[in-house]
Amino acid sequence: MVPGFFSLILMSAILILNVSLKDIVGLKYQSPLICVNSFAKNFNFGTGPQLADALWIRFLQELDAYNQLTIAEAHLCPNKTSSWHFQVMDVAFDMDKKFYEIMLYAPLLISVTIGDAAGASILFDKAVDNFPNDWRILYRASYQAMIEEKNKKKAADLLYRAGKNGAPAWVMSLAGGLFNESGDRVMAERIYNELLGESKDEYAARRLKAKLDKKIQNYFEPIAPSSKKPGEK
Repeated sequence: MVPGFFSLILMSAILILNVSLKDIVGLKYQSPLICVNSFAKNFNFGTGPQLADALWIRFLQELDAYNQLTIAEAHLCPNKTSSWHFQVMDVAFDMDKKFYEIMLYAPLLISVTIGDAAGASILFDKAVDNFPNDWRILYRASYQAMIEEKNKKKAADLLYRAGKNGAPAWVMSLAGGLFNESGDRVMAERIYNELLGESKDEYAARRLKAKLDKKIQNYFEPIAPSSKKPGEK
């Protein structure tokens, strides 16, 4: 009888509390996002990996709150330039430099979903430093360099490194094309010659060589001056 009475009292209190909370905060509740200061990484007291796990979970909870091409207002830090997501992951990256999952996924998510291209580039660079031989990280970082940073030379270098560390063969060909477009003829020739040497298909090898010759010639061949005078058709 007594346990049942206390259970009834407890349930009543919960119902009253729920009604009161709804009256106070309304039907919708949104927790504030507090940007993490970079100095936080110095106060982990040996629990860096555990704190990085906690930050990663918190990051994922706020990933789909706003999906815009630019940083949503609710995600902006006080500096009005970087996102809460970048600040959180930047600290997590430094707390656990061998946390592979956040190195692989967080930078791309911040770039594509959150719209913080500048912050994502910083995290991509850290991920590449921490996992210099992982082709998936190198390949994703090349996307950031090419699409967001407009840096073909950097993208080509990352693609080349990805190709040398297990990426599909076409990645090396793509790297050769980017080196060619960025003006690095030596690297472009080196990549195509490596592919040519590894090819066991004579027909494919000939096509690859022709592609190399054409790309190099088209890019570096000087444009002949026009013989027409201004205004002539």
